[in-house]
Amino acid sequence: MDRRGFFKTMLATPLLTPLLLASKTTQGDCELYLIADSPQLFISFLLEELQKYGIFTGRNFTLLNSHPQEKELRQILSQKGWTYMQSPAMADIAISFSCLRQNAFPSFTLVRKGEIWDIRSKKLYSLWKEMNENRSPSSCLTIASLKDRRARLFYGESVSIFKDGRRIETASLKENQSKSFSARKGKITVVVKDRKVWVSESSCSHKICLYTPPVSFAGERIICAPNHFLLEVQGRHSIDTVIG
Repeated sequence: MDRRGFFKTMLATPLLTPLLLASKTTQGDCELYLIADSPQLFISFLLEELQKYGIFTGRNFTLLNSHPQEKELRQILSQKGWTYMQSPAMADIAISFSCLRQNAFPSFTLVRKGEIWDIRSKKLYSLWKEMNENRSPSSCLTIASLKDRRARLFYGESVSIFKDGRRIETASLKENQSKSFSARKGKITVVVKDRKVWVSESSCSHKICLYTPPVSFAGERIICAPNHFLLEVQGRHSIDTVIG
């Protein structure tokens, strides 16, 4: 699958379209997208190669939502020296899962600020050929959000609110407030208090965004994928993404 084909596959996935659009206007982390029924066979090698490229550092990981191969992913990464973290804010890699609308041939790519980077070179090209020679089309999409912990963390000054990939409002974190917004599946209520922001009410089915702890550092995000809704704390450095 070439760059254009991969991008079309991503846009055919309702969960990802608003996230890619929003990332074009925000300072987000790099994200590794992996299409494969058995991502645990490839993810550790991919991550180690990306570290050699200097894209990110650290050896901690977490899982943001339920993954069909969660047990296998945790086992293989632990065996390779990675440490599982319960808190997403403490992890260097945040792994999440989505189901593609239609099956696609196994592949992988890197997304940085909404742009797709073809990283199939040297050893990664051999891995890509192996995936396509021995694996059938898959609807399993694994997303690994990568963070570079060499950068410092800064408290945010405001939160930007995106719906369908478009910024609809920006609110100061210095002023306590609560506001509801219409969404695809009803409404979402956002609360700002004591320089932190969180979702206090959501009409989505998963409720992950609702149960996510408040965020306050610049670059932290809370995403409600079913409602195509995203909150991002504005500042000098991004550190984390939570998908609901």
